[in-house]
Amino acid sequence: MSFTQDLTAPTEPATIATDLLEHLQASWNAADGAAFGSVFTADCDFVDIRGEHHEGRTAVSAGHQAIFDTIYRGSTLSYTAESAREVAPGVIVAVAAGRMEAPSGPLQGVNRSRLTLVVVEREGTWEVAAFHNTLQIEQR
Repeated sequence: MSFTQDLTAPTEPATIATDLLEHLQASWNAADGAAFGSVFTADCDFVDIRGEHHEGRTAVSAGHQAIFDTIYRGSTLSYTAESAREVAPGVIVAVAAGRMEAPSGPLQGVNRSRLTLVVVEREGTWEVAAFHNTLQIEQR
């Protein structure tokens, strides 16, 4: 899988965010850690739902492959962009909702999260520079 954005085409923040989220969703559902990590910058910051901080594309790719092969084996994910805005030239902040369904493991069942992404344009490609994922706990 690869993601490139033609900068000669309109580059609406919502379209860019949605395209990246669709790539991440498809990569997760294919259990492909390398594809998942491919849209992150080499020096990205990724905070997962447990609050752990992963630094760099290599760590994001390897870490996701590890969970695809173990605790999230067979899980499915969907992302929905909620907002996206350009905060500076070539910098987009996006917020999205996530829904993961895991057949087993510590988060077995349906789980919802909210995530924030910082997306940057580098040499004609939009990449995720920062990703913060927060598990939403149901109120009882």
